Amino acid sequence: MEIYAFGSIVRGEIDEFSDVDLLILKDFGEKIPEIDKERFSIYTFQRMSQLWEEGNPFAWHLFSESKCLFSEKRIPFLKSLGKPKPYSNLLNDLNKFHKLFLDSKLSIESNNNSVDFDLSMIFLAIRNFASCFSLGFLRIEEFSRDTALKINQYSIQIDLATYNRLKASRILATRGIGERITQKELKEITIEFPTIEKWFNALLKLAK
Repeated sequence: MEIYAFGSIVRGEIDEFSDVDLLILKDFGEKIPEIDKERFSIYTFQRMSQLWEEGNPFAWHLFSESKCLFSEKRIPFLKSLGKPKPYSNLLNDLNKFHKLFLDSKLSIESNNNSVDFDLSMIFLAIRNFASCFSLGFLRIEEFSRDTALKINQYSIQIDLATYNRLKASRILATRGIGERITQKELKEITIEFPTIEKWFNALLKLAK
């Protein structure tokens, strides 16, 4: 078994809303100690090797932003894998996150039963879409929470207050911290939906 930290704590981008992202790598069938499994991403060594071979964005995330905390090996497993294969699934991933945005948008427009969750999914779609575009099109490894604001001329052009409110909905959904959306805030966000859709479409067109 090996334990890694990854993400914002390795980047040094810690704030009051940051999670400590932790990864456990283990063998098939290997028993792990009594731990809070909600705090860890758990993968087998074999599955991680597959992600490396696929050039999966998560493999690139770990390659660029992980630190081994525990290993019995002289050379930790991830370091022994070297550089992941080139990321080659860009268009499929972009379409997947674009669809997540469209589905969440439709849910909000159809009913208000799960609006905070839907807004959280919209932020997730924006963030992951931007990270995949950065990795696959720009060849830049950028996995921060605010990747969509950090890709220069390709950054999303929406009001910063709207962006931050979407981010707050994501934090509420994942951490249980923050307030539920108000009708006034929701109206301000929905006004930006066409601009968000335009951003998705423009970057998709470039990636094709």
